[in-house]
Amino acid sequence: MHTTTLTITGMSCGSCRNHVDAALRAVAGVTQVHVDLAAGSVRISHEDGVMPADLILAVEDAGYDAHLPGPTP
Repeated sequence: MHTTTLTITGMSCGSCRNHVDAALRAVAGVTQVHVDLAAGSVRISHEDGVMPADLILAVEDAGYDAHLPGPTP
């Protein structure tokens, strides 16, 4: 089992959070999703073989921007 965290931009309400959650849960191999609206991030638990690009594409298809968090300066 792996965990991937993504930074999400464009979420502004609970409905946005639900859209991101549903989009990620629809990706084969995703087992858990935790969207943090206030932090603008999502933590996804998934099986081997699920690539970050698959998760990013699912979020983007739902209408939001997503990327892997960058290093902290």
